Amino acid sequence: MLLECWEQLRGYDKWIQTRAAIERSDVAATPYANRSGEIMGYTYDAGDVICWTDSKGEKQYASFEVEEASPLFQLIDGETVSIRYDPAHPDRFYYRDLLRSRVHSICRNIFGTVCLLAFFFLIIWARLN
Repeated sequence: MLLECWEQLRGYDKWIQTRAAIERSDVAATPYANRSGEIMGYTYDAGDVICWTDSKGEKQYASFEVEEASPLFQLIDGETVSIRYDPAHPDRFYYRDLLRSRVHSICRNIFGTVCLLAFFFLIIWARLN
């Protein structure tokens, strides 16, 4: 319900719906280290390139990145997804699952930050009392 309202507010519901193919899906590993510089592990991100054909028959390409926790991380070359593109600017696209993934990531980060701050405030409050 909320997602549909957002799409109507932004005008995405008036964009043309089509299928886009995953042209390329690359995975990048970023190391994270402790204070001494020892690599503790890696975080992974996927950079995907999608391709669709607009109403004039021209191929359009776009790219996006997702983190490892996203269900879109599993997309592979040749797979198709449903998108909408702007008829006035066919190179602009809207992918509902990408929006969901980004909102989920933002909410998870905000929740983690709030929990961490609450924990520190609880420790400070306990020391003062």
